[in-house]
Amino acid sequence: MEAKKIKPVFDDLNNPATILKHVEGLKKTVEAEQKAKQNPFPVEAFPEPIQQIITATNESLKFPIDFIGTSMLYAVSVSIGNTHRAEIMRGYEQTAVLYLAIVGKPGTNKTHPLKWAIKPIEQRDNLKYQEYQRKMQEYETIAALTKKEREQQGYNEPIKPIWEQYLISDFTPEALVSVHSYNKRGLGVNVDELASWFKNFNRYNKGSEQEFWLSVWSGNTVKVNRKTSDQYNIPLPFISVAGTIQPGVLNELADNRTENGFLDRLLFVVPDNLKKEYWSETELSPSIVENWQTIISNLLDVSIIQDETNNPQPEILRFTPEAKQLLFEWQRELTDQSNKPENEAISGINAKIEMYAVRLALILQMVQYACNESNKQAVGMEAVQGALKLVEYFKKTAIKVHSIVSNASPLDKLPTDKQTLYIALPDTFTTNKGVQVAESMGMAERTFKRFISNKELFNNHTRGEYEKRY
Repeated sequence: MEAKKIKPVFDDLNNPATILKHVEGLKKTVEAEQKAKQNPFPVEAFPEPIQQIITATNESLKFPIDFIGTSMLYAVSVSIGNTHRAEIMRGYEQTAVLYLAIVGKPGTNKTHPLKWAIKPIEQRDNLKYQEYQRKMQEYETIAALTKKEREQQGYNEPIKPIWEQYLISDFTPEALVSVHSYNKRGLGVNVDELASWFKNFNRYNKGSEQEFWLSVWSGNTVKVNRKTSDQYNIPLPFISVAGTIQPGVLNELADNRTENGFLDRLLFVVPDNLKKEYWSETELSPSIVENWQTIISNLLDVSIIQDETNNPQPEILRFTPEAKQLLFEWQRELTDQSNKPENEAISGINAKIEMYAVRLALILQMVQYACNESNKQAVGMEAVQGALKLVEYFKKTAIKVHSIVSNASPLDKLPTDKQTLYIALPDTFTTNKGVQVAESMGMAERTFKRFISNKELFNNHTRGEYEKRY
């Protein structure tokens, strides 16, 4: 169905005073609409030590607030792994698994916050790898001996060591499952370009890899039975995913992934008015780095309980009565909203946001513990309040992304000044008349001519004459 055209506020382009008067009114209207659409990242959802780290890295390293905040959520998620789960009611548990997509144009500092946040985990991985190499040398030395030589030297049959790791970035599906089978605490997958992750879904075996990621997100048992590989059974998979993606390739992400709910499982990080920043002369305090390392170490040092078959047995955190009541009230409101016919388009978003509310509450409770601001005996009120602020943010970003991938009006993508100009222009106008309006709003003629060359916004049937498409 063709979109309704927006009528110009005025048609008298020969009266500069009329133009200026109406332009000022338009600016105020569009700015108010833009402000209503804004979605600031809720830094206040985090404990005070985390808020300080977010603020400091934003000031000194120019990390966008949204990017560093969600990157830290991801690092905490990986650090928790299968050590804990949250139970909102009997039979309904959620893990700390997150699928995060950090959206930004090149040069907007979207990669560095994620690298900074996971650095303490990478350092732990490096130490574990050094230990693995040492044990591997010992293993190979003993394995090279004959049985008699081992007996003479007092060695038992050697057991091949494994590399206990937390993060993985380059892998085949089979390799990932193999690594996870040895690292039952869980893994974090971080990819610099998330688009490559999606493109590889059908690279090795048609269709099955996407189903694998759907299953992992839900915490369903992973079973691999193939002639060409070993047999695996992972009853409690835990793989959190984070990566970056450019706005221009979001449509590739949505291709064939909306109907099965895969898109709704992703938490999108889409800051408002994101721009490339100047470098800062403010140095990051070493205490900020040390504090973050301590917080992550406190989580990584939490031991994982395993049963007699060496499968993880996560500690279950229930909710305090007041926290549970707040979460139930919020869920009822969300359900009522989802059941309205006009909101059918976001019902899928709401379904997954409901689960993420529990997951984020678990993450916030554990990070409170790691900051020495609470215990980990139950999920409390503060964690739930923070989680609800975060899911509200992620719900709005999900709606924004759905608008992009469903070919929403190009007007929504325009900055405020160009939206104002577009509304101010008559339905049809000549180049000269359009330049007059643009210059009255402070836009240079050359910039305006580039603007009206956008075929998504304007028709140009006759030379020098234009027609708005919306």
